[in-house]
Amino acid sequence: MNRTSTKLVRKSVSVTDTYNQAYFEKWYRNPRHRVKTAAELARQVAFVLHIAEWVLARPVRSVLDVGCGEGQWRAALRKYRPSIQYTGVDPSEYAVARYGKCRDIRLGSLENLRELSLNGPFDLVVCCGMLNYIAAESLADGLGTVASLTHGVAFLEIFTGTDATEGDTSWPSPQSAGWYRSTLNNAGLVSVGLHCYVQEGRHAIAELERVF
Repeated sequence: MNRTSTKLVRKSVSVTDTYNQAYFEKWYRNPRHRVKTAAELARQVAFVLHIAEWVLARPVRSVLDVGCGEGQWRAALRKYRPSIQYTGVDPSEYAVARYGKCRDIRLGSLENLRELSLNGPFDLVVCCGMLNYIAAESLADGLGTVASLTHGVAFLEIFTGTDATEGDTSWPSPQSAGWYRSTLNNAGLVSVGLHCYVQEGRHAIAELERVF
């Protein structure tokens, strides 16, 4: 991924018919528009997986992927951990109809996560490229649910207005970095850097491992 310009895909809002087959063809496979290459995805997944395993001091066994789209993380994770238990959640009726059974994806979003009766907590919770599209009032509540479902590490991509971004950026105006930090802290999440968070008090995180 180009670190000077982060590409995003909108994956979690209330209007589900936006995320049809044409949407995924454009943002996931078209070389002119795709968010990341297979190699970039593999690097990202490897990084997040091994951060979680460092914190847990064991292999990751279970993953919740919120706003998972077509579930690309599932295959990438299973290259490292073939027996990993993957649960995907996405508002796209197309993605769930096509890949729900074979990739363990169910219909839903961050906003109704607590209503889905998920079998958590999970060693790793992923919210990749979708949190900026959640309204501020819903984000705070959703992050609280994410915290309650996180046993190991939560990978939570959030960007402010000062970050350079590309792709489908039809999102609400970003909040300030201070607002996001406060909201994450209120949800009981502690930053350990590079969009990775742990639940307050669950793991023995050294003082200088904490970012805020």
